[in-house]
Amino acid sequence: MKSLKRLVIILVAFSVLFFSLRFYGSYVHYNVDHLIANLDGIAWLYSTIGTIFAVLAAFVIVSEIGDWNKLIEASREEVKELNELWQWSKSLSPELSKEFRENIIKYLEATIGKEWDEIRDDGNEDEEAKLAMDKFHPLISKAIEENRDIAPFMFKTLDEIVDKRAMRIEFSYDNVPKITKFTAILVDIALVGLSFFIGVKSMWLAYIFQFCIVSLGSIILFVIDDLDNPLRDGDWCLKPDLYKKLLSQIQNNHV
Repeated sequence: MKSLKRLVIILVAFSVLFFSLRFYGSYVHYNVDHLIANLDGIAWLYSTIGTIFAVLAAFVIVSEIGDWNKLIEASREEVKELNELWQWSKSLSPELSKEFRENIIKYLEATIGKEWDEIRDDGNEDEEAKLAMDKFHPLISKAIEENRDIAPFMFKTLDEIVDKRAMRIEFSYDNVPKITKFTAILVDIALVGLSFFIGVKSMWLAYIFQFCIVSLGSIILFVIDDLDNPLRDGDWCLKPDLYKKLLSQIQNNHV
Protein backbone atom coordinates (compact mmCIF):
# COMPACT_ATOMS: atom_id res chain seq x y z
CA MET A 1 0.00 0.00 0.00
CA LYS A 2 2.87 2.38 0.79
CA SER A 3 4.41 1.70 -2.61
CA LEU A 4 1.07 2.42 -4.27
CA LYS A 5 0.86 5.80 -2.54
CA ARG A 6 4.41 6.65 -3.61
CA LEU A 7 3.64 5.55 -7.15
CA VAL A 8 0.52 7.74 -7.30
CA ILE A 9 2.54 10.76 -6.11
CA ILE A 10 5.22 10.11 -8.75
CA LEU A 11 2.63 9.68 -11.53
CA VAL A 12 0.79 12.85 -10.53
CA ALA A 13 4.08 14.79 -10.55
CA PHE A 14 4.95 13.29 -13.94
CA SER A 15 1.53 14.16 -15.38
CA VAL A 16 1.83 17.76 -14.23
CA LEU A 17 5.31 18.03 -15.78
CA PHE A 18 4.21 16.33 -19.02
CA PHE A 19 1.20 18.54 -19.69
CA SER A 20 3.06 21.66 -18.56
CA LEU A 21 5.74 20.99 -21.17
CA ARG A 22 3.16 20.17 -23.84
CA PHE A 23 1.13 23.34 -23.31
CA TYR A 24 3.72 25.77 -22.01
CA GLY A 25 6.96 24.22 -23.24
CA SER A 26 7.69 27.14 -25.56
CA TYR A 27 8.55 29.25 -22.51
CA VAL A 28 11.50 26.95 -21.81
CA HIS A 29 12.29 26.27 -25.50
CA TYR A 30 10.65 22.82 -25.45
CA ASN A 31 9.26 22.17 -28.93
CA VAL A 32 7.84 18.75 -29.86
CA ASP A 33 7.87 19.47 -33.61
CA HIS A 34 11.55 20.34 -33.41
CA LEU A 35 12.27 17.09 -31.52
CA ILE A 36 10.41 15.04 -34.15
CA ALA A 37 12.34 16.70 -36.97
CA ASN A 38 15.68 15.97 -35.29
CA LEU A 39 14.91 12.50 -33.93
CA ASP A 40 17.51 10.73 -36.11
CA GLY A 41 18.96 7.69 -34.27
CA ILE A 42 18.11 8.75 -30.73
CA ALA A 43 15.48 6.02 -30.44
CA TRP A 44 18.23 3.39 -30.76
CA LEU A 45 20.31 5.09 -28.09
CA TYR A 46 17.24 5.28 -25.85
CA SER A 47 16.49 1.58 -26.29
CA THR A 48 20.09 0.82 -25.30
CA ILE A 49 19.64 2.68 -22.02
CA GLY A 50 16.38 0.79 -21.46
CA THR A 51 18.16 -2.51 -22.05
CA ILE A 52 20.91 -1.60 -19.59
CA PHE A 53 18.31 -0.75 -16.96
CA ALA A 54 16.39 -3.99 -17.59
CA VAL A 55 19.52 -6.17 -17.30
CA LEU A 56 20.72 -4.36 -14.15
CA ALA A 57 17.29 -4.52 -12.49
CA ALA A 58 16.89 -8.22 -13.35
CA PHE A 59 20.33 -9.01 -11.90
CA VAL A 60 19.59 -7.18 -8.64
CA ILE A 61 16.06 -8.57 -8.22
CA VAL A 62 17.12 -12.18 -8.88
CA SER A 63 19.92 -11.81 -6.34
CA GLU A 64 17.61 -10.23 -3.77
CA ILE A 65 14.88 -12.85 -4.30
CA GLY A 66 17.45 -15.52 -3.44
CA ASP A 67 18.36 -13.70 -0.21
CA TRP A 68 14.66 -13.18 0.59
CA ASN A 69 13.92 -16.91 0.24
CA LYS A 70 16.88 -17.77 2.49
CA LEU A 71 15.65 -15.26 5.08
CA ILE A 72 12.14 -16.72 5.09
CA GLU A 73 13.50 -20.26 5.36
CA ALA A 74 15.86 -19.31 8.20
CA SER A 75 13.07 -17.59 10.10
CA ARG A 76 10.67 -20.51 9.79
CA GLU A 77 13.31 -23.08 10.70
CA GLU A 78 14.44 -21.06 13.73
CA VAL A 79 10.89 -20.96 15.11
CA LYS A 80 10.42 -24.65 14.34
CA GLU A 81 13.62 -25.62 16.16
CA LEU A 82 12.77 -23.40 19.15
CA ASN A 83 9.44 -25.15 19.42
CA GLU A 84 11.19 -28.52 19.18
CA LEU A 85 13.63 -27.53 21.94
CA TRP A 86 10.70 -26.56 24.14
CA GLN A 87 9.00 -29.91 23.47
CA TRP A 88 12.17 -31.85 24.30
CA SER A 89 12.59 -29.88 27.54
CA LYS A 90 9.25 -31.17 28.79
CA SER A 91 10.89 -34.58 29.26
CA LEU A 92 13.32 -33.16 31.82
CA SER A 93 12.76 -32.50 35.51
CA PRO A 94 10.18 -29.79 36.31
CA GLU A 95 12.89 -27.41 37.55
CA LEU A 96 15.12 -27.74 34.46
CA SER A 97 12.11 -27.76 32.13
CA LYS A 98 11.02 -24.46 33.70
CA GLU A 99 14.48 -22.97 33.13
CA PHE A 100 14.33 -23.92 29.43
CA ARG A 101 10.82 -22.52 29.09
CA GLU A 102 11.72 -19.22 30.75
CA ASN A 103 14.86 -18.81 28.65
CA ILE A 104 13.00 -19.53 25.39
CA ILE A 105 10.41 -16.90 26.38
CA LYS A 106 13.19 -14.43 27.20
CA TYR A 107 14.88 -15.10 23.84
CA LEU A 108 11.64 -14.71 21.86
CA GLU A 109 10.72 -11.47 23.65
CA ALA A 110 14.17 -10.01 22.97
CA THR A 111 14.11 -11.15 19.32
CA ILE A 112 10.73 -9.64 18.43
CA GLY A 113 11.40 -6.59 20.58
CA LYS A 114 14.57 -4.54 20.41
CA GLU A 115 16.57 -6.90 18.21
CA TRP A 116 14.08 -6.80 15.32
CA ASP A 117 14.42 -3.00 15.17
CA GLU A 118 18.18 -2.97 15.73
CA ILE A 119 18.85 -5.45 12.91
CA ARG A 120 16.54 -3.48 10.61
CA ASP A 121 18.30 -0.18 11.38
CA ASP A 122 21.98 -1.11 11.60
CA GLY A 123 22.34 -4.90 11.41
CA ASN A 124 23.37 -5.30 15.05
CA GLU A 125 22.26 -8.10 17.37
CA ASP A 126 20.56 -7.29 20.67
CA GLU A 127 22.64 -8.06 23.76
CA GLU A 128 19.67 -9.50 25.65
CA ALA A 129 18.90 -11.93 22.83
CA LYS A 130 22.57 -12.96 22.65
CA LEU A 131 22.69 -13.56 26.41
CA ALA A 132 19.55 -15.68 26.23
CA MET A 133 21.06 -17.71 23.38
CA ASP A 134 24.32 -18.20 25.32
CA LYS A 135 22.39 -19.39 28.37
CA PHE A 136 21.09 -22.40 26.42
CA HIS A 137 24.56 -23.99 26.50
CA PRO A 138 24.79 -24.46 30.29
CA LEU A 139 21.17 -25.61 30.25
CA ILE A 140 22.08 -28.28 27.70
CA SER A 141 24.97 -29.35 29.97
CA LYS A 142 22.48 -29.82 32.78
CA ALA A 143 20.24 -31.81 30.45
CA ILE A 144 23.15 -34.13 29.59
CA GLU A 145 23.73 -34.85 33.28
CA GLU A 146 20.04 -35.45 33.86
CA ASN A 147 18.94 -37.36 30.78
CA ARG A 148 21.59 -38.68 28.40
CA ASP A 149 18.98 -40.20 26.09
CA ILE A 150 17.40 -36.95 24.89
CA ALA A 151 20.33 -34.57 25.49
CA PRO A 152 22.00 -35.30 22.11
CA PHE A 153 18.77 -34.44 20.31
CA MET A 154 18.47 -31.19 22.29
CA PHE A 155 22.09 -30.31 21.51
CA LYS A 156 21.48 -30.90 17.79
CA THR A 157 18.32 -28.75 17.95
CA LEU A 158 20.22 -25.93 19.65
CA ASP A 159 22.92 -26.14 16.98
CA GLU A 160 20.23 -25.69 14.32
CA ILE A 161 18.78 -22.69 16.19
CA VAL A 162 22.17 -20.99 16.35
CA ASP A 163 22.75 -21.64 12.64
CA LYS A 164 19.32 -20.38 11.55
CA ARG A 165 19.59 -17.34 13.81
CA ALA A 166 22.90 -16.39 12.21
CA MET A 167 21.42 -16.85 8.74
CA ARG A 168 18.35 -14.75 9.62
CA ILE A 169 20.51 -11.89 10.87
CA GLU A 170 22.80 -12.09 7.83
CA PHE A 171 19.96 -11.76 5.31
CA SER A 172 17.91 -9.26 7.34
CA TYR A 173 20.13 -6.25 6.71
CA ASP A 174 20.96 -4.34 3.49
CA ASN A 175 22.69 -6.61 0.99
CA VAL A 176 22.69 -4.65 -2.27
CA PRO A 177 25.88 -2.57 -2.62
CA LYS A 178 25.12 1.15 -2.45
CA ILE A 179 26.78 1.76 -5.82
CA THR A 180 24.54 -0.84 -7.47
CA LYS A 181 21.36 0.69 -6.05
CA PHE A 182 22.58 4.21 -6.95
CA THR A 183 23.32 3.08 -10.51
CA ALA A 184 19.83 1.58 -10.89
CA ILE A 185 18.24 4.82 -9.68
CA LEU A 186 20.45 6.93 -11.93
CA VAL A 187 19.68 4.84 -15.04
CA ASP A 188 15.96 4.94 -14.24
CA ILE A 189 16.04 8.74 -13.91
CA ALA A 190 17.93 8.95 -17.21
CA LEU A 191 15.36 6.67 -18.84
CA VAL A 192 12.46 8.82 -17.67
CA GLY A 193 14.21 12.12 -18.37
CA LEU A 194 15.27 11.21 -21.89
CA SER A 195 11.75 10.03 -22.73
CA PHE A 196 10.76 13.71 -22.89
CA PHE A 197 13.14 14.10 -25.84
CA ILE A 198 11.58 11.30 -27.90
CA GLY A 199 9.33 13.35 -30.17
CA VAL A 200 5.84 11.88 -30.60
CA LYS A 201 3.29 14.04 -32.44
CA SER A 202 0.21 12.60 -30.73
CA MET A 203 0.07 14.05 -27.22
CA TRP A 204 -1.94 11.16 -25.77
CA LEU A 205 0.26 8.52 -27.37
CA ALA A 206 3.30 10.24 -25.92
CA TYR A 207 1.61 10.44 -22.53
CA ILE A 208 0.76 6.72 -22.48
CA PHE A 209 4.28 5.85 -23.66
CA GLN A 210 5.98 7.90 -20.93
CA PHE A 211 3.37 6.99 -18.30
CA CYS A 212 4.26 3.31 -18.75
CA ILE A 213 7.99 4.04 -18.52
CA VAL A 214 7.59 6.02 -15.30
CA SER A 215 5.26 3.40 -13.78
CA LEU A 216 7.41 0.38 -14.60
CA GLY A 217 10.65 2.09 -13.64
CA SER A 218 9.22 3.20 -10.27
CA ILE A 219 7.73 -0.21 -9.50
CA ILE A 220 11.04 -1.94 -10.25
CA LEU A 221 12.89 0.44 -7.90
CA PHE A 222 10.25 -0.08 -5.19
CA VAL A 223 10.67 -3.86 -5.47
CA ILE A 224 14.45 -3.56 -5.20
CA ASP A 225 14.16 -1.25 -2.20
CA ASP A 226 11.65 -3.49 -0.40
CA LEU A 227 13.71 -6.63 -0.99
CA ASP A 228 16.81 -4.82 0.23
CA ASN A 229 15.05 -3.83 3.48
CA PRO A 230 13.13 -7.00 4.42
CA LEU A 231 12.37 -6.00 8.03
CA ARG A 232 11.09 -2.51 7.19
CA ASP A 233 7.33 -2.11 6.97
CA GLY A 234 6.36 -2.28 3.32
CA ASP A 235 4.58 -4.34 0.70
CA TRP A 236 7.30 -6.99 0.84
CA CYS A 237 8.52 -7.46 4.41
CA LEU A 238 9.15 -10.13 7.03
CA LYS A 239 7.15 -9.71 10.24
CA PRO A 240 7.78 -11.55 13.52
CA ASP A 241 4.34 -13.18 13.48
CA LEU A 242 5.70 -16.75 13.78
CA TYR A 243 7.83 -15.75 16.77
CA LYS A 244 4.86 -14.05 18.43
CA LYS A 245 2.69 -17.10 17.84
CA LEU A 246 5.22 -19.45 19.44
CA LEU A 247 5.73 -17.02 22.33
CA SER A 248 1.99 -16.95 22.96
CA GLN A 249 1.81 -20.76 22.89
CA ILE A 250 4.62 -21.16 25.41
CA GLN A 251 3.30 -18.46 27.74
CA ASN A 252 -0.16 -20.04 27.75
CA ASN A 253 1.21 -23.53 28.37
CA HIS A 254 2.78 -24.06 31.79
CA VAL A 255 3.27 -27.81 31.40
